[in-house]
Amino acid sequence: MKNSKLLIYVVICMIFSSCERVKYFPDNPLPETGSLILAHKGGGFFDEGNTFAACKYGLQMLDGIECDIQKSKDNTLWLSHSSTILSCDNNSEYCFASTSDDKIDEINTCLDEDKAYVRLEEVVEFLSKNYPHKYISIDVKAWEPCEISNINMIKEMNIVGQKIIDLTDKYQLENRVMVESETGDFLYYVKTNCSYIETYLTAFGDYELGVARALHAGFSGVSFKYNSDEMITKDHIDLMHRKGLKIQLWSLVDTAEINKALLMNPDFIQTDNLKQVVGL
Repeated sequence: MKNSKLLIYVVICMIFSSCERVKYFPDNPLPETGSLILAHKGGGFFDEGNTFAACKYGLQMLDGIECDIQKSKDNTLWLSHSSTILSCDNNSEYCFASTSDDKIDEINTCLDEDKAYVRLEEVVEFLSKNYPHKYISIDVKAWEPCEISNINMIKEMNIVGQKIIDLTDKYQLENRVMVESETGDFLYYVKTNCSYIETYLTAFGDYELGVARALHAGFSGVSFKYNSDEMITKDHIDLMHRKGLKIQLWSLVDTAEINKALLMNPDFIQTDNLKQVVGL
């Protein structure tokens, strides 16, 4: 009886102590490297972000960019943080998932050039031709359909994953493309179908759970929200690196917090303030 109670106690401790759970994974140390800085939303709020102009600016100024994508009705990937598209009069909205590429192009005709929606392929092509040594991290949100019936989220997100793989191959950006997502199934699809795209599990503050899940699934690392309820520390990052995981921190704004984060040696920092960062 005593042995059974002891076993139950140990199991409970392991469940609720994820740091201890992480330590049980074998060491697989990463080589020491410096931190790279990415422009959040393409240009760090330049022209509201996720535009072609923002991406060009971010790639010119920093080590790479982070951008958000949506899938159109025609299975084309477009840059946008929102799953909806505003009409030309801003009085109505279209759902990305049910809007054709032709309709998006039509909407673009009434938008300023620096605010128009842009295909991910255009950004990837520009990166390949002008900054092939820089990086792009693609944030893939859980797919949001316009209609609730006949939903197959995993299938739709796998289409997104394959499109990203195809673009990486087409523009020869091996080891320069990363994907971030809360959806483990999507990351697993990319991981198992492409060895040269890094996969990052998005964590909004639960460091232990995020790291344990990433290690268990064999992902490249964790994308962690800086200044969340649970603060990330250098010990956290050192532990991840010892276990073979990378980390992206997002999204930092002022110089002081960026300098503080750099001391922890994260692999990537996403920032919304390019003007301050360039002066570091």
